[in-house]
Amino acid sequence: MTDEKENQAVFRFGVIAPLVCIRFENKAQERAVRAEILAQAWKYPDGSIRLVAARTLRLWIARYRQNGLDGLYDGMKQPRPNKGQTKVLPKPILDEAIRLRHEVPSRSVQTIVRLLIAQGLPAEGFSNRTLARQLKHHRATKQIVERGDGYFQRWEQFLANDLWQGDTAHGIWLPDPTNPNKLKKTKLITFIDDATRVCVHAEFYFDEQLPSLVDTFSKALQKRGRPSRLLLDNAFIYHSNTLAGMCANLQIALSFCTARRPQGKGKVERWIRTVKDCFYPEAARAGLASLDELNKLFFTWLASEYHSKIHSELNCTPLERWQRDVQHVRPVDTAEIRRALMLRARRRVHNNTCCVLLEGEEYQVSPTFADEMVEVRWHPDSLENIEIWSDGSFAEIAPRVIRHSHVPKKKFDVEQDASYEPLSSSKNYFAALQSEQLTLFPLARKNDEFLSLEQFQKLVSDCLTRPLNDSDLSRTRSFFSQFAPLHLQLTVLALEQAVDAKGTHLHLRFYLQHLEKVVQQNRRSPR
Repeated sequence: MTDEKENQAVFRFGVIAPLVCIRFENKAQERAVRAEILAQAWKYPDGSIRLVAARTLRLWIARYRQNGLDGLYDGMKQPRPNKGQTKVLPKPILDEAIRLRHEVPSRSVQTIVRLLIAQGLPAEGFSNRTLARQLKHHRATKQIVERGDGYFQRWEQFLANDLWQGDTAHGIWLPDPTNPNKLKKTKLITFIDDATRVCVHAEFYFDEQLPSLVDTFSKALQKRGRPSRLLLDNAFIYHSNTLAGMCANLQIALSFCTARRPQGKGKVERWIRTVKDCFYPEAARAGLASLDELNKLFFTWLASEYHSKIHSELNCTPLERWQRDVQHVRPVDTAEIRRALMLRARRRVHNNTCCVLLEGEEYQVSPTFADEMVEVRWHPDSLENIEIWSDGSFAEIAPRVIRHSHVPKKKFDVEQDASYEPLSSSKNYFAALQSEQLTLFPLARKNDEFLSLEQFQKLVSDCLTRPLNDSDLSRTRSFFSQFAPLHLQLTVLALEQAVDAKGTHLHLRFYLQHLEKVVQQNRRSPR
């Protein structure tokens, strides 16, 4: 509260004090004091001298009796009893609207109204602005529901390298190295220390893929030692198995922020904003032509304009804050970093060539791994050789394949011989196949008796021991018209042969097919 407002409240109390502090014996005395106050010229806190209006006097008395001295301050008005309430929006509809907003925070007011109507609620008697105002009054806006405004508290680690925060951001435009006539946007990958605000390493790339992240992380480890924990967002590259394996090998805990909650890693977000506000405008106008020039300029700016300047939260430079905890920094050996930062992938060895394909290149593997799944480990800076791991153990080094115009013929360990000895298993197999098949042999005609259609249908019905339905009659009629004349003895023997082999429960089609084979073979056989 300012002194001016406090003096104003005290002045107003001095004006009304005779009316609110003194107990009058009758109304006449109170009216006399009131008239005296209204007739007197008062010196206001701003220095002006003027009368107090009767309406103003009544207002000051009412506010004082309701809220005490606080009621005499400007802006300390008593809110209406029905403030924030509306008559056109029933409470059940408002409660359902609030529930729908919490269910999916990104829903707009228009969408919520349509959902209310779809549920059969009377949502036509109020405007969208009325609903939006009520949602705001009940703290159900998109921002509050999604981000939880007001629930975040500042925090920081106690020692250097207790926690690194990492993130990526869009950079400035540079000439495309593959096409100088076009521009290509750069990407900034950065890691900062939470306690000291030191940028352990940051660098610009033309992409934000996993190899670029690994390169930045590797350089940060070499420069500033091993962190105890990493805090990252939910970008795809941060959730890779490669990064998880790297942190596990280096004994670094890996943690992630809650989705759509950038406040959780506010320090690195604020650091990126500093870079965008202070470095980007100048770098974009410096006439840079390559990524190397951009990074050299960035490293210079980082040393002179950031690490050596007083930080508003630390009251010292980031480097000075780092030096306080330098004894707690755990260095990392270069060979250990290289081993931990090797990328990993699963590959199947080609069955014919015994090669694995990695980033468009082939690597030769021993024939013992042909058609096997192996784990490939490699360092992004060295692709001449890769490591082959099988079942969690190191197997061999696979060199990159250099193709030649002539490849010597390989000698097979097993000689291919065209002569084979008879096997009893093969003989038994074909004997079993022959026994399962119906023996088809020509039958001698003993007489020249031919069947009519009715006789043929009756013969089929008798052999199958069941009456023929309409479908069966139609099928036998079609068969008879195609293969007549049919000999009685030949037809009987063929049907009995099929019944003896499979029984009478199969579909009529099976018996007619067998009869067809017998008839056609008998007609081809010499008489």
